[in-house]
Parts: sequence; C-alpha cells; structure tokens
Amino acid sequence: MSAYNPLYSSMSTQYDTIQAPYDEIRKSSNALIERANVQEAVAPFIKNARVLDLACGSGFYSYHFLKWGARKVVGVDISPVMIEEARTASFQIPSNGGTIDFKVADCSKPVPYEGDPFDVVFGAWLLNYAPSGKDMVDMFRNVTLNLKDGGHFVAVTVPPTQDPAAFVEAEGKVRPSESGGSGGLFCSVTGVVEDGITIHVHADTRQGDVDFDCYHLRKGVYEASAREGGLRGELAWRVTAVPDEFFKDRKGGASVEELDSYKVTPHFGILVVAK
Repeated sequence: MSAYNPLYSSMSTQYDTIQAPYDEIRKSSNALIERANVQEAVAPFIKNARVLDLACGSGFYSYHFLKWGARKVVGVDISPVMIEEARTASFQIPSNGGTIDFKVADCSKPVPYEGDPFDVVFGAWLLNYAPSGKDMVDMFRNVTLNLKDGGHFVAVTVPPTQDPAAFVEAEGKVRPSESGGSGGLFCSVTGVVEDGITIHVHADTRQGDVDFDCYHLRKGVYEASAREGGLRGELAWRVTAVPDEFFKDRKGGASVEELDSYKVTPHFGILVVAK
C-alpha cells in the first residue's frame, strides 16, 4: 500500500453523503446490540484508559468510551464531514474529567498520533475497507504503532467466516430486505477478490437511503494480517450476542424473529487482539 490509499479514501468518504441516514441506522436494535457488545468487550481495559478510535465517524463510540471510564480519547476519520459532526457533539462529554480530540487522517496508513502509546485502539467497521490481506496488514501496523505493549485492539468487523459469499447469502435469506434486513441494512455480493468478496450495503431510512461498498475477507486473512501487522498476543473472536433485555423491551424496534436470527446468523464480529 502506498502512503495514501486512494481506494480506501474513495470508499470510506462515501459517508460524507450519507451522514444523516447513517446516524438514523444507529438507532436500530442491531446497532444498539452492537454497542452493548462493544461495551462488554472493552470493559476489562477501559477504566482510565487512553483510547485511539480509528474510523471514528461522527464520534458515536468516542463519546461512549469517555462515559464508560476512559480518561482520554482521540478519534480519527478520513471524512472531514464526519469529524466536523463529531466535534459539534462535544456537549456529550461527561463530567468525569476525560478529554477528547478529533483528527482528519487516513487510518489505513501507519502514523503515530499524539498521545501514543494508547492503552486501547478501537476500530468499528474499519478493517472491512481493506481490499486485500496486504492492505489490511498496513491497518494493523497502524494499530501496533500506536498501541502500548500489553494493550488491546478491539475491532467491529464483518462476521468471521472462511466462506464470505455463502455467509452473505445466508444472512440475506434469514433477514431479507423486505423484512428489514439486519437493523435496516441489507448486504449483497458484488464481486470476488483474491482474499474474499466485495459487498454492497443498502438501507432505507426516514433520513434517506444508505448505500456503500466494502469488503468481506476471510477470517483467516484477518488473523494472518493481525500477526503480520505486529499483534502477537491473544486473539479472540466474538459475534452478535443479543442481551436478554432486548427480548423484553424490544429496544430499537426489532422483531423477536430478527433477534432470534442473530443467534444463528450474526451480523457482525468483534475481534480482540493483544499486543
């Protein structure tokens, strides 16, 4: 990968034009479940932590990290529109003395950020913009460069599988677009690359349509890239886990059928790797 990756730039800045509908998607049950699962994943590491939030978007998780106990958060995203939105949301800063800062930068290239080394590096829906294992290695090198020894990288990813095409097909059958997809999102295969597939993601919201393209690479590619990128500690996967309260109060509006379907066919994975 070159110092600047035009493919990553063109794909990830897709969010410049879908900011409002994308924020609407964040209100769905699927997104709320993701947040609960992320909170559980970072809980052992977050107290008084310095956190680097790669591909932070409008700061959805950045502000939550402060609420969950982090003392310093640096959010980075390639989209100036998203970073401006994140900065205007500074009213969300809790009164626990934590600090937060946002920067526009290409998360796909290894660059040290002010405040490093961080206790936790986080990336929600970042790695799925790597078109190959080689490109993903550079993303992991960026993580390693900014993470302290013994620190943890936590990533929200596509579901881990060795057969991405079959998985996307299965998800489309269990949660079809006419039934609302996965929290309003519906994925379709658009092509094949050496390490996996390309996918298109679509959603209809009250704020407009959401459409973007990314990659679903094989599970083994993620794991090999993490190791080659410098993360040599314990590596563990999680997938969508619906907390019991969602079946009781139906937060986000998902049907019981949709919630049950995540037990068999998850919508996301969470990768936790130690340095």
